[in-house]
Amino acid sequence: MDRMLEGKVVIVTGGASGIGAGIALAAARHGASTVIIGDITDQPREGGEPVLQRLYSLGTKAIFHRCNVTSRSDMDALVDVAIPFGGVDLMACNAGIALATDGPQISADDFHKLLTVNLDGVLFGAQAAAEQMIKLGKRGSIVATSSMGSIRTGQLTTAYSTSKAGVNMMVAALADAFGPSGIRVNAVCPGLINTALPLSSPEVAKMFDGLRERMPLRRLGEPEEVGNAVVWLGSDLASFVTGVSLLVDGGQTVVL
Repeated sequence: MDRMLEGKVVIVTGGASGIGAGIALAAARHGASTVIIGDITDQPREGGEPVLQRLYSLGTKAIFHRCNVTSRSDMDALVDVAIPFGGVDLMACNAGIALATDGPQISADDFHKLLTVNLDGVLFGAQAAAEQMIKLGKRGSIVATSSMGSIRTGQLTTAYSTSKAGVNMMVAALADAFGPSGIRVNAVCPGLINTALPLSSPEVAKMFDGLRERMPLRRLGEPEEVGNAVVWLGSDLASFVTGVSLLVDGGQTVVL
């Protein structure tokens, strides 16, 4: 396998489980020298196995840093963890939430909570990473995790889809802002992925079961398949790609 991130320093927010863990593991498999996981949880675990141990087994220096992505100061502290290793090369702004209470009657508190995590987490992470990259003279990459739901939606994902559509527009704006400094900003838009997040309510789980049967590939994606897309966007192979929201959905949007 080509090692597209050979020697690179990678930060993944929300990297303790799900798609974030998939991004971290894909980065390690593609040669990242250091993977820093930023997560609000105290115990970085996925499937009962510590993600850090899985990264160690791949020969990657792995660090866990507890943080809250809705705090700009926490994001500054997170990217500072990368300084002893040469600074961040790829910032994966992945942390996000979905709520079982989503829908057209979602409460104001839940709506604002979802928007805050899903939008502030990308903005603050990108700001902190870009400032460090510019200071160190790095032509780095920032990749946000958006969603297929930013393009196709339904009433049960009213707030979630709204937040992820905002991520796509934010990525385009930041690509324009940071491009003159040689920093690329993109997003991945996963479809049905084998994680707990899409199954946040029985209604959504039932809806997704029906969608899976209509998808061209007839299966869920795996977290590392999304991770591979993030790796490519963060690598030199995508050196002329910026401002893009890349679908990683197994053709799901083809049939919707």
